[in-house]
Amino acid sequence: MSTAPVRLSGPIGGIHPVVLNRRIRELLLIGASAAIPLALALGISVGVPNPNLLLFVAFIVGGLGIVALMVSPRHAATLTVVALYLGLLEGPVKLGSGGHASASVVRDVLIFSISLGAILRLIVRRERVSLPALSPWVLAFVALVVIEAFNPNTHGMLKILGGFRQQLEWVPFFFFGYLLMRSKQRFRRLFLLLGVLALANGLVSSYQTRLSPGQLASWGPGYRELVFGTAGGLDGRTYSSEGVARVRPPALGTDAGSGGGIGVVALTGTFVLLASGRLRRRWPVLLLALGALIAVATGLGRLQLVGAVIAIITFAALSLTAGRRVTRPLAALLGVMVLAIPAGLLVVSLEGSGTFSRYATVTSGKDTKTTSLAHIPTQVTKAPFGVGLGTVGAAAGFGGTQKNLLEGHGVSAETEYNLLVDELGLPGLLLWIGFTLRLITLVVPGLRRVRDVELRLSLAAVFSSIVAFTIMGLSGPTMTSAAFGPFFWFAAGTFAYWFAGPGRKLAQRPVEAKRPIEATA
Repeated sequence: MSTAPVRLSGPIGGIHPVVLNRRIRELLLIGASAAIPLALALGISVGVPNPNLLLFVAFIVGGLGIVALMVSPRHAATLTVVALYLGLLEGPVKLGSGGHASASVVRDVLIFSISLGAILRLIVRRERVSLPALSPWVLAFVALVVIEAFNPNTHGMLKILGGFRQQLEWVPFFFFGYLLMRSKQRFRRLFLLLGVLALANGLVSSYQTRLSPGQLASWGPGYRELVFGTAGGLDGRTYSSEGVARVRPPALGTDAGSGGGIGVVALTGTFVLLASGRLRRRWPVLLLALGALIAVATGLGRLQLVGAVIAIITFAALSLTAGRRVTRPLAALLGVMVLAIPAGLLVVSLEGSGTFSRYATVTSGKDTKTTSLAHIPTQVTKAPFGVGLGTVGAAAGFGGTQKNLLEGHGVSAETEYNLLVDELGLPGLLLWIGFTLRLITLVVPGLRRVRDVELRLSLAAVFSSIVAFTIMGLSGPTMTSAAFGPFFWFAAGTFAYWFAGPGRKLAQRPVEAKRPIEATA
């Protein structure tokens, strides 16, 4: 005679221990996600005894949004939110409010929330974690930045935090690129998103070129500082043409020429969409391609113009690896270029020829960038490990302005390579160049082994922008840009998957035998 097992009563008694443990871990994850906005709210209530009601509501909504980003396992959706904020909202929020420091934190909070949520989910689920290919390069770069915190030339915790933000802010995008970009559909969505951002910035930038400096300055305190400069030494973003003062439009970004940067990133991706899409879908994509060209042109940045040309030439050259199947891609590229001519004439007629007078000096004038690059060997000899974190670039004013001198002369951060030498010294410069060369040696020969034409063109389009960034780095600190920085690391993660990770074998399968690869994240 046997007795039936006794079951505990109550809500817990009928739940399997494994299920119970999983639910407890999920509750802990939600609790950890909610702790951050609660802590922020407590700090605000203590520091601001008489808070503004609208500001209070904004913090509540923002806190809920942070919790949603941390809890959501749909990384494609959460990263889209970050991209939309960077491409459409950051400029108006930061420049319109004039709160540079507080507004700049928003994007870091968004990125940190998504990254922390992903890490907590791995811990809670106790899944086996394998690092992506090329991770040693990335981790070595992170370690080098951390070590620079102990450089005697790095003064104070605020400088350390500013340097960490400047160098490491976009690194998480490497892992997201490896995790997400695993299908042609993901590439299409990425290119569509970038095209929409470029079109929006191009339209706003075109409108801003018709404004006088005073009219643009009336948009907000940050716009006024951008146009006329600040007492702290920031030069105004204006120029004179035909005796008329004109502005360099920030579009929807935070600095002059921001729209042009997004146009460079988006341009070659729209070519892929034109080449691979059906006829009924090409007209909207053609509009996005022209929008990207307009964003570059009306951004009035010589560096962005050169970068766009480099990206187009590189994409056209890489498209030749498709052999006879290259007809449609090159035809799409040629079609856009042909349509861009009357579109450009129309823009010039509307804006006035004087608007684009800055481009007359693309190859003329004193080349201060070459002088800065030539100073690198001397600086490496005098300060082989850099002049300290947070001392140059956008982080220079964080924690107090500090003037660094080498042999009585100030250091320069006018190029990406000067910025690396300043903050990370010779080890940082060599590591960055080595990582860039590693990507090039992976992608260039690897493209020939990708059997699917659309996938090959998609990877070539992404790589074309990276080539442009590398060359543009000779004339500007590209990796601190909100357009170039995240895209570079995201592209590096994408290449790690397709050319050094599991995607390498999948890309080499015959098209007929290969199933679509969809990312599970």
